[in-house]
Amino acid sequence: MPGRPSIGIELREGARLLDEAGIPNSKREANAIWASLFGMRLGDVWLVRETKAPRSNALRFKEALRRRAAGEPLPYVVGGAGFRELTLKVDRRVLIPRPETEGLVDAVLRWCRSRKPGFSTGWGIAVDVGTGSGNIALSLAVEGEFERIVATDSSIDALNVARDNMESVVAGTAVEFINCSLLDPIRDAVADVIVSNPPYLSTAEYAELDTSVADFEPQDALLSGVDGMQHTEALLEGSVSRLRTGGLLAIEVDSARAETVLALSEELGWHEARIEDDLFGRPRYFLATKEM
Repeated sequence: MPGRPSIGIELREGARLLDEAGIPNSKREANAIWASLFGMRLGDVWLVRETKAPRSNALRFKEALRRRAAGEPLPYVVGGAGFRELTLKVDRRVLIPRPETEGLVDAVLRWCRSRKPGFSTGWGIAVDVGTGSGNIALSLAVEGEFERIVATDSSIDALNVARDNMESVVAGTAVEFINCSLLDPIRDAVADVIVSNPPYLSTAEYAELDTSVADFEPQDALLSGVDGMQHTEALLEGSVSRLRTGGLLAIEVDSARAETVLALSEELGWHEARIEDDLFGRPRYFLATKEM
């Protein structure tokens, strides 16, 4: 009876299957899948290429390859995604965290650090609206100095993923997860920071999405009405009465509608507002402070 194939042989066959399916960088993807599935660093996979592949590992690897070859995004295939200092569990119940959103967290942290003398103890209360996997709230819990962090989502499934992620994070501040729509639980101007990466695709834009997104990622986390502004407008309107005077509202926006968001914010009374660029140089972050 022939012996089991080596890990190197499994990887070469995996790369071939991915290449035939039209997956770019198939060799690197095959290596990344193996590394992620079996808790290895990507560079270390090469070091074990001559080792015989355990049958259970080979079968799990082949199933992951099948899913990736069918177009499923890599983070869903391997069950995780990196975000700033975190490695988060992700699956089809939540949006895959994007690099652009890391910049939104940066903007909030910079603002809080600049205002630190204004906080009597800690950084007060932060509210993450539409938390999904919990990537924003948990990053703020790990990297910030907040007294309390509240994370909301209308999807119970998404909150279950976020709670699972909370269990694997060593954070200075616990996160309270609440199932609700937008700002429903926030009353009487209690928040010092309201932050959100809301859905911001229009109906037409959603219809044109690549199948790698549309067929796998949750529609409710992407689609925001006919004009793509439904959730952003609700945040601009609702945050006025739910933010402390001098507090920060930070929203990730669609770069094509950044100026529209800024103009609407002026109409709604957000006069101390601006748009900042993301790491790709695109207008992406709406930042506003509630006037004194």
